[in-house]
Amino acid sequence: MPTIYLMRHGESVVNIERRLTCRTYDGDLTERGREQARRAGEWLRDKGIRQILHSPFHRARQTADIVGEIVGLTPVADADLCEMDCGELDGKTSDEAWEVWGGVYRRWLMHDLDAAFPGGESYRQARERLTRALAKAVLNEAALLVTHGGIITTVVPTLCVNAAALQDVQSVENTGCVVLETYDADRYSCVAWNLIDHFA
Repeated sequence: MPTIYLMRHGESVVNIERRLTCRTYDGDLTERGREQARRAGEWLRDKGIRQILHSPFHRARQTADIVGEIVGLTPVADADLCEMDCGELDGKTSDEAWEVWGGVYRRWLMHDLDAAFPGGESYRQARERLTRALAKAVLNEAALLVTHGGIITTVVPTLCVNAAALQDVQSVENTGCVVLETYDADRYSCVAWNLIDHFA
């Protein structure tokens, strides 16, 4: 059964700066983030990965490149793996901006299809594009999709047949993996959440 490893990117400068970057791609990995990616790559080396897709954000691309070099694959960018588009909040660091972001984010966690960031995308739109991204991987023996914590945490549970077991999921750590197995055309079974064995 095809296996999909959905991995959050490594730690980046925007994480340290607490800067909302949900639309612009800039934000390099920190040295810690590069080390996280190296460890993840070593852990994934024997998992039979045949394809690596990644968000075009710098932090995701750099993570995918490090992993790809270790497992011997060339990563391919896919805009459907972008972080949630927070619209007018992009680039902001203020408490006020984070408060607005948090309000919408909580509605996304409740799977409110119409909840949208000001000038950004709705939950419905994000769910549709992540569904497209996952569909591109199902024909492969195993695939790695490098993306972002927000989009994973809010959307993935609704695509899983065991969603009831994922009602109180925690955020995904940098280079943490969510492991999915295909169930049918557009649904999955989640076999692991925030897997961080490579940190052991």
